[in-house]
Amino acid sequence: MEEYLNLIPVRNEKIELRKIDGKYYLLVPMDSMLDFLARKLHGDYRRIELDEVGAYILELCDGRRTVREIGKALKARFGDEVEPLYERLVVFLLNLHKRYLITFIKPNEEIANGDYYERSP
Repeated sequence: MEEYLNLIPVRNEKIELRKIDGKYYLLVPMDSMLDFLARKLHGDYRRIELDEVGAYILELCDGRRTVREIGKALKARFGDEVEPLYERLVVFLLNLHKRYLITFIKPNEEIANGDYYERSP
């Protein structure tokens, strides 16, 4: 568990978080050729419904905060509702990662275009 707390989750740039009719949805573009039939039936986006906690976590995955910092922000906003905090947070983030919705980087790690994610102390 400890090895994840210093990682920085970064949202996939292609996804969008949107509130529709009072519910939070993660809109994932269906841009693969394999998604042809799904696009015909459901439109250009796959929608994943999130609760308020999940939506807040996704907002915080901005490439500037570590998992530990995201946990502290969750605790401050939701209190005991998010306990056991880090166990739930890491499992949620790993599920997002499996779906290619976020990636994890280490502080000051070089990214694809040669830039660096730098953290201020």
